[in-house]
Amino acid sequence: MATHTETETASSGTDREFVPFFGRFFPESLALSVLLALAALLVTIPYLAPLEQLELFATGFYDLFVLQMALILYWVLSATVVGARPVGALFDRIARAIPTSQPAIVYSTGLLALAFGWVNWALGLLGGVFVGRRLCRRAREEGVAVHYPAVLTAGLLSLVLANQGPSSPGALLMADTRVAEMTGFLDGSATLAVSEFLLAPANLVPSVVLVVTLPLVLVALAPGAEANRAEIEGESILEGTIAETFDHYSLPSKGEYTPADLLEQSRLVSLVAVAIGLGSAGLYFAAGGALTLLWLLFTLMILGLLVHVRPMAFRSKTTRATRWANHVAIPFMLYAVVFALLSAAGLYGAIGDALGGALGAFLAALGVGLLVPDPASVWVLVGPALVAAGSDLVASITAVMYGAGLSNLWLGFLFCGILSIRGFDWREFARYAAVVSVYVVVVVGASLLVL
Repeated sequence: MATHTETETASSGTDREFVPFFGRFFPESLALSVLLALAALLVTIPYLAPLEQLELFATGFYDLFVLQMALILYWVLSATVVGARPVGALFDRIARAIPTSQPAIVYSTGLLALAFGWVNWALGLLGGVFVGRRLCRRAREEGVAVHYPAVLTAGLLSLVLANQGPSSPGALLMADTRVAEMTGFLDGSATLAVSEFLLAPANLVPSVVLVVTLPLVLVALAPGAEANRAEIEGESILEGTIAETFDHYSLPSKGEYTPADLLEQSRLVSLVAVAIGLGSAGLYFAAGGALTLLWLLFTLMILGLLVHVRPMAFRSKTTRATRWANHVAIPFMLYAVVFALLSAAGLYGAIGDALGGALGAFLAALGVGLLVPDPASVWVLVGPALVAAGSDLVASITAVMYGAGLSNLWLGFLFCGILSIRGFDWREFARYAAVVSVYVVVVVGASLLVL
């Protein structure tokens, strides 16, 4: 059997420390998904026979099983690509270029988190949190006091725009006709090109405004006097450089190599796979192929092989990255049950009429997102109502994705406050959460109404 070695020191911090650290902010979604499924069961009592209800409750997830697997890979492969040493080295270079004053650190962390988050959720979240932490440590070494709760909040801002860019799960789902054909999810509804979603004024304008101005809001909120600034005490998520923290794999000694190791540790095998994969993707997109969820997953897999260099290193990081999908692995089956019950009862049309358009969809997604941490699952639950009501598809996805992103930010703040992480108590939660949320609601709401 082939052998490999995974470092078990602080250098494996991304998966051994950061995921549990981030897990402190977010609730266990399984209990909430059970409550949603039971609520859907009660609501559909007047419309469905008891046996039909029970059958849908027991098997309603099956039709969307393919979609669930794709969403799990969406989380796992994104974390796998970003949690690589070369990406960590890039973050280190960015951190070294930023001045160590509090305004510069807070603004730069927020700007980086929002801009990178627009590209991909993992790039923005890991980049924002780890670069912010690295900057705070540099500032402490130089004798500069920085209020770390403001910096941590700036890193979490990535969640606001994580669903508005080219890897938006809602847009990718509606662009992928193959997923629709395999699952029947909104099959026959109008398809959407991701570029159409990206360039929609109601999506693009507030995204640009928030990237530039939202970090300024945090700069203004952060304590001005050095005496009022505080670090978060306790275990750190970053011990060495970010590259060292992301590094998780070491080669077995040459004397321990088996024949299988020669393939599993071969850079040539990875390079051949990457060349074939990038060539396939390049030909597809050059021929006018559309960006879809399945093509994004394929591209992420190839990029994962590229940045991890060796096949076994890629496999090891992928195994660790499965922790990022815990919030969707089991709960999604219950979200699919809710979708099946409401669809069979014919309630989605009435729900869509009640929402009344993009602004109503934004508020509904914000509320549902407090119970459903996965933005794609929010679209699975809310999107069919908007499609059934004949709402504009681009405006609908834009509104739901903004609502889901802001609700994720609320979850982060909420559980920081409830769990009272030292240095980030409920009063700071209330101040940061309220001001940031009001600002985002104003910017996004005005764009949805005007644009």
